Amino acid sequence: MIVAVLVGCGDPPTTTPNTVDGMVQVDGDTITLGPRRLPPVAGFTPPQQTTVDGVTPGGGEGVHNRDPGAPPPVMSPPGGGGVGHVRNGSAPSAPPGMPGNHTGQVATVAWEASGGGQALKPRQVTVGGFWIDVTEVTRKQYQVFLVDTGYRAPFVAEAWANDGWNWIGTEYPEGTGDHPVVMVNWYDATEFCKWAGKRLPTESEWQLAALGTDGRTFPWGEEHGSEYLNHGQMDAPNFDDSDGWLTTSPAGAFPKGASPNGLMDAFGNAWEFTADFRRDDWSLYSGTQNPAAPGPGLYVAVRGGAFFFDLRPNPGGEYNAFLPEVRRKTSGFRCAR
Repeated sequence: MIVAVLVGCGDPPTTTPNTVDGMVQVDGDTITLGPRRLPPVAGFTPPQQTTVDGVTPGGGEGVHNRDPGAPPPVMSPPGGGGVGHVRNGSAPSAPPGMPGNHTGQVATVAWEASGGGQALKPRQVTVGGFWIDVTEVTRKQYQVFLVDTGYRAPFVAEAWANDGWNWIGTEYPEGTGDHPVVMVNWYDATEFCKWAGKRLPTESEWQLAALGTDGRTFPWGEEHGSEYLNHGQMDAPNFDDSDGWLTTSPAGAFPKGASPNGLMDAFGNAWEFTADFRRDDWSLYSGTQNPAAPGPGLYVAVRGGAFFFDLRPNPGGEYNAFLPEVRRKTSGFRCAR
């Protein structure tokens, strides 16, 4: 049980979470799951740019191009309203009878483009009680997994990844052991959690743990500031050290940004994989009681933003979708059970 006391927005939660072995117990409750349509942070003024939707000036050419490996241009889902790095044309998993589906049923619906879950109309869902990691899984923790199992190390065979991101065997980049493990994909995260006797949280569990039930904009309240999270900026190449960190920061480095349930770094630092594949139709979920969106599918649900991501123009942009097989320097995870 979590005993809460109401505090002002931006104050650290005065709660007494039931925490055991780095996990916090979250009581079941009802939440509104789906894209969050939120206005910009009060007082936010976007930078001047000559193109729309956040596309790099010059189409990616010239001195102001994003660094290799930096986030892609911001795109808009069908109907407009850019939400972050969600591309048009993403699609749901294969309909029955098509490649990628293992039910053997005949397809009854047409193959349609998807907005990465942005077209899903929010609805009330009920989430049962569960446990979830207080912090994102760190590189030290992931190293133990690698040594114990012989699993592949976080590594991408591209030049940008050699700039302090790639692991050398089971050795993480120097001085980053307490930082969240990144350069892992959804499958890697799933295997780690399984090895640890846990699992990835469903998206509804993640949201309940991170945002509670009172409709707050951020895990800590309504204010936005560098004392609450490790964040980025809209200006290319999007990296911002005004919060003290140019890239990732140690897990739990922003205690003022704790969620009502005691989660650290739920927003910022690293995007967090959930167990769910991203859907645009509630019929593809298991229901409204502990809903889940199983695979196969093209995109998985991620939440929370990362060290390069600017939440000021659209706080709801932390609701996102990534290809499950891609390893990014901005993607991490935490486990649940």
